[in-house]
Amino acid sequence: MADPQEIIQIGFSVFYLFYILFIVIIMTIKMKALSTEKRPSALSVLLGFTSLLIGDFGHVGARLFIFLSGEENPALIGIGTLLESIGLIFLFIFWTNAWRLEYSHSKNTFFYILITTGIIGLIIFIFPQNNWTGDPSSQTWMIIRNIPWALQGIGISILIINDAKKNDDKLMKIIGICIFSSFFFYMPVILIGNILPMLGILMIPGTIIYMVWEFYSVRRFFPSN
Repeated sequence: MADPQEIIQIGFSVFYLFYILFIVIIMTIKMKALSTEKRPSALSVLLGFTSLLIGDFGHVGARLFIFLSGEENPALIGIGTLLESIGLIFLFIFWTNAWRLEYSHSKNTFFYILITTGIIGLIIFIFPQNNWTGDPSSQTWMIIRNIPWALQGIGISILIINDAKKNDDKLMKIIGICIFSSFFFYMPVILIGNILPMLGILMIPGTIIYMVWEFYSVRRFFPSN
C-alpha cells in the first residue's frame, strides 16, 4: 500500500507543476503588452520561472513515473534532482538580474557575488560525489551542494526587501519576504530530511510560498491594463 504522505506530496507536486506552467504562459502572453522600458526586468523574471518549471518538471516527472511504476530507479530520481537543482540556481541568477534592472543598479559587488555563487553551485554539480545516477549521495554532500542555492536565495531576498522598503514598493517587498521565508520550510528537509523523512511534508508549505511569490510576480512585472 502506498504511503499516504507520499501520495499527498506527489499529488500536490503535480498540481503545482500545472500552476507554474499556467504562470509562465500568462507571463509570456502579457510580455507583448509591456513597454520597452519594462521588458528587460520582466524577461528575467519569465526566464527565472521558466528555468524553475523545467527543473520541477524533471524532478516531479521522475517521482511520478516511479510512483506509478512501483519500481525503484535511483538514476531517474538523481537526474530529476539534478534538473531541479540547476533550475533553482538559474531561477536566482535571473532574479538577481531582474532586481538589478528594476532598481537601476549597476553590476555592483552584490550582483557579482550572487552570480558567482550561482556559477560555483553549477560547478559543484559536476563533482562525482553527487552520484546523480547511483545511490543517493551522503547527507554532508547534499548540504554542500545546496549551500550556493541557499546563499543566492537569502541574498537576493534581502536585497529585494531593502530596495522595496526604500522605494515603498509593496509588491516587491512581499516577493522578497516570500523568497526569504521559503527557506524556513526547505532547509529542514535538506539538512535532516534523510534522517526524518516525515519532514518532507514541509515541502508543501514551502511550495505554497513559491506559488504566492509567482502570483505577486505576475502582478508586479506583468500588470493588467
